Amino acid sequence: MNYLNSIKCLLLLLIVLSIASCKSEKSDGEKAFDPVGDWEYKVTTDVSYGVITIAGEKGNYTGSMTTEVFGTLEVMNLEIEGTSLTGDLDVGGTPAKITCEFDGNEMAGAVTAGADKFPFVGKRADK
Repeated sequence: MNYLNSIKCLLLLLIVLSIASCKSEKSDGEKAFDPVGDWEYKVTTDVSYGVITIAGEKGNYTGSMTTEVFGTLEVMNLEIEGTSLTGDLDVGGTPAKITCEFDGNEMAGAVTAGADKFPFVGKRADK
């Protein structure tokens, strides 16, 4: 009887290991979103446009945003979790917040400064 229990335990262990290896292969095969690079944007409420540049790696991203009126702005407190970006801007002395969602090679978001909200859309710049 102990021999049969040992065989059952061994078979159960092999099944569990087999299932676990299938899941890890699938997880390793899925590629995480990488926001690093240049993103061309256009503010949808007027004709303003520019480039958002993201550098670094997960947990340590840096960013900047070029604008027509204010030049290049540093994106401070930049956080990217999954496909969501948040950060702070100093727009000519006015504090502002940038938020956006990435969807593949496209993005949509807004810059909010006080009561003003400036929606924008964009795409990954061609290399």
